[in-house]
Amino acid sequence: MSLFTGSYVNPLDSSSHPAMQAALQATRQALSLAGAPNAGNLSVIVVALSGDAGSFHHPWAALREHEEHYSASLLKIAAMYAAFDLRSSADQLAAQSGLTTWPQIEAALKSSFNPEIDAHTPPLISGATSLTAQDKVRKPDYSAVLQLSSGADFVVDFTTAQNKAFEDMMVNQNDPGATTTIHGLGYPYLAGKIADDGFFDGTSNGVWLAGDYAHQWPAVRIPCVNDVDTAQGTTSWQLASLLTLLADDNLVGPTSSQDMKGLMARAGNWFHEGTPPIWPLDGRFIATHGKVGFGPLKAPGKTVYSEGLIVRDTDRKSEFVAVWQNVISTGQPKRQLFQPVATLMEAAMNAF
Repeated sequence: MSLFTGSYVNPLDSSSHPAMQAALQATRQALSLAGAPNAGNLSVIVVALSGDAGSFHHPWAALREHEEHYSASLLKIAAMYAAFDLRSSADQLAAQSGLTTWPQIEAALKSSFNPEIDAHTPPLISGATSLTAQDKVRKPDYSAVLQLSSGADFVVDFTTAQNKAFEDMMVNQNDPGATTTIHGLGYPYLAGKIADDGFFDGTSNGVWLAGDYAHQWPAVRIPCVNDVDTAQGTTSWQLASLLTLLADDNLVGPTSSQDMKGLMARAGNWFHEGTPPIWPLDGRFIATHGKVGFGPLKAPGKTVYSEGLIVRDTDRKSEFVAVWQNVISTGQPKRQLFQPVATLMEAAMNAF
């Protein structure tokens, strides 16, 4: 049983959907001419799910999708999925080896997985001058994250503390649960898993999470477009690929995908906030699953917003993945900031 199994096949089509792309670009131009905030610097991608479930050619349209941006709490998705992958791998190891007690399982995890983590630790982590020697070789705290299961689905499952951490960071959108999860995994496994699965290129592009949201551990930062550098960054393209696999129940496995989507279904979304909301819960477009992000940029007085979503068009019974980021606020009301984003996404969805 290997912990690192290589890259997922990217579920997105090799080129953008012509009608969706044309609608996205025309709407962006109209918004720019109207003076809408962030119309020019927004990074956004919309992926069509309906009719292509489980395929590797999902239609999509995007703007600035390959730019690396600081995305703040949006990257908690990466910590969640890496933890679920660890559970799945540990469960398979225990089942295949016929292990029935936690001491046996933990010993096997350390024996089998720790050398793999050493071999797959990215140079950005192992060679980081910002990290201590201990940070560079940390291994998962298996007993903090995992335990012998008492249910029917798994031999190994999450501890009560780890489940509470997922609830805190994904549903309640708080930082302490993310800190607990990241500390339970360690940067070597977390960054190594993301890179080995194909969501980071190893240098500066893709899903990158090497900060603990608490400044208790030193961070490892990479260059990004919207800030000097970031320890919590991504491209819209790579995060959309990850979320499309999740939507199709292909991220980690069907049961894990369903569990992760269960957390994201109970989280709040930017477009359903406010009175009235941009997207009413009884309206045409509904964000059924999501994770928001927001945080300060290093430039004084600036905050950046982002979001990853699964969206349902209730009129046409269609579903989409959407990721947007680099919406920069200098104090404007949220509705003023988010309405142009909704308009862009609606244009792409309507064109599918």
